[in-house]
Amino acid sequence: MELNLAGAMPLTDGAFLMGEDADQLVLDATALTFACPLDLAGIVGLAHWAASSAIPVTLMMPLDQGMASYLQRMDVLRHLPSRPKIVGRVPPDTRSDRSGSLLEVTALNRGNVDDLAERLGPLVMGFYGEDSEAGAAVLRACGELVGNATEHGHSERGAFMAAQLHRGATTGGPRLEFAVCDTGMGVMEHLRLNPKYAHYTLDKHAIAKATEAGVTGVPDDERGNGLYDVIKARQVGEVSLQIRSGRGEVRIQGSPTSQQQTLHDRPDQTAGTWAWLTHRLSAGSNTVVQSRK
Repeated sequence: MELNLAGAMPLTDGAFLMGEDADQLVLDATALTFACPLDLAGIVGLAHWAASSAIPVTLMMPLDQGMASYLQRMDVLRHLPSRPKIVGRVPPDTRSDRSGSLLEVTALNRGNVDDLAERLGPLVMGFYGEDSEAGAAVLRACGELVGNATEHGHSERGAFMAAQLHRGATTGGPRLEFAVCDTGMGVMEHLRLNPKYAHYTLDKHAIAKATEAGVTGVPDDERGNGLYDVIKARQVGEVSLQIRSGRGEVRIQGSPTSQQQTLHDRPDQTAGTWAWLTHRLSAGSNTVVQSRK
């Protein structure tokens, strides 16, 4: 099996796992030029999924040394499963304090949720500065994704998260990006635990259903607003949410005045659930994002 990670943010676009050869997993990042949190957490999550089935993992490092250093800086190499094969130059692990603008790839489990919340809270609230309403809304959205991964997506293979804040000089405006990749049962399998939704057979339809208010895979559970609450972050800015699970993917674009949802079939199989949240505030509005270096 091979995953070709080429160009900018490949896992948000056309990159998919090719081949069904279970003898090895090759993560080819030689042509990677820009990585977002979904790329970072996805690389690690996929590697752990393979390693749990005793499939050898090979990571081919980016030829771009700046990109290679970024994978090192964001702890991608540190969180790979034991004894991976690394092809290419591994840069030195030199770093400055960037706690105000990023959260490195971090293993997520039920035992460290509170500790990670203490790291994520100041990062998000500091990013939005005086606009505490937007900060609180986005922090709740991130918390829902974390909760989904540890409650519904729990597995011994683990889950991984990462976050990155952008000032906007080269990214079309300030934005916050947050990703969680778990290796659990997946959206449809969880949803089908509830007899009301046992008829679902396509992952994309199950994911779309799970974004509605009151929908849960736990019978007699009145909560069921996790993903719906994530989407509500559009009330304080522009939100983009991408969810993939099994062979399906749902993309949601929302603003305070509109929301659009598209459903897609995927050529590969996502073990568990991957979620990527992007939130933007207009730099020209009264609530300008207060990002730090």
